[in-house]
Amino acid sequence: MTKFRDRLNWDTAQGQILDADRRYVMLRADVLMGLFRRLDEPARTQALDALGQAVREQGGLSAKAYWEAIHHDPQALLNSIAHISAQLGWGNWDIQTQRAGGLQVRVTNSPFAKGFGAHDRPLCRPIVGMLTAVGQLIYDQHVQVQEKHCCAQGRHVDCLFTVLPKSNE
Repeated sequence: MTKFRDRLNWDTAQGQILDADRRYVMLRADVLMGLFRRLDEPARTQALDALGQAVREQGGLSAKAYWEAIHHDPQALLNSIAHISAQLGWGNWDIQTQRAGGLQVRVTNSPFAKGFGAHDRPLCRPIVGMLTAVGQLIYDQHVQVQEKHCCAQGRHVDCLFTVLPKSNE
């Protein structure tokens, strides 16, 4: 499979970056997360949740395109998502399948946590959104994704996520 960054069309004449018909935008992480840092509760949580949902929906369309291109191979999708996430600047993803079912994902250098700064709660809703979309493709059912801890909380060097099919709750 072609590397994600090699598929990007940097169309400066039109001022756009495209992967097929999917448009991307370069934006500093501290600018994006600075928006959330400036919001008071509960607006901050609502906005972060909305961003995660938008990633689940729109990023899910990208994941579905990859899923179709790799003929529904779960491990190939997980490898692809980890590589693409790194190329997009979404940190380094280590995705492990758990014996009891589900996935455990460790993300080091999350741009969302680093861009926001210190906080008492997990912040990486875009990663939760993407993992939800990917999990639903792999398990062919609804999944529960939880950010167990976030490096923004100051006690960990990474962000840890679990992805469980709803039937494994």
